[in-house]
Amino acid sequence: MFLRSLVMCCYLMGAYWASYHFPSMKMVFYPTLGAFSFLFMHRVDQIKDIGRITMGAIIAVTIGSVMYAISHGAMSFFIIAIFTISLIQWFKWNAAPILAVSFIPYFAHPVSFWALPAAVLVSLLGLVGSIWLIGKVEQLNWVSRLTLALTPLRTKLEPLKKEL
Repeated sequence: MFLRSLVMCCYLMGAYWASYHFPSMKMVFYPTLGAFSFLFMHRVDQIKDIGRITMGAIIAVTIGSVMYAISHGAMSFFIIAIFTISLIQWFKWNAAPILAVSFIPYFAHPVSFWALPAAVLVSLLGLVGSIWLIGKVEQLNWVSRLTLALTPLRTKLEPLKKEL
């Protein structure tokens, strides 16, 4: 799990750095990306499920962007909330970040309705690529041996953790 956490944090740091230093990539980083990272990190072996969640997020942010382009008001926000929750339940996506990503247009105020869906697509595809990489690295023999070698150390550190 440490390797997964390390790779996810490096990815998030890279996305934040790119969005901070390059104005054209401003919307590639958004806080919900961290929630997707944590969710995906625990589903490395379920790449099909990760793909479904990614598709759901793209659909939700696209619908949110269209609704925001039509109207910036509270009623539009309410409609996207109800619609996205319905989609999550209907398709059994089981991922709360999908709802959060549909709200991003109302806070980011994108100039064009396609910019945010494109940014979310790029960032989530990068995240899926990182997840795929983690899965491949964890299959390497030396990584699994290292994990087994560190297990006794982790067991010895557990009592210290309880004292804190």
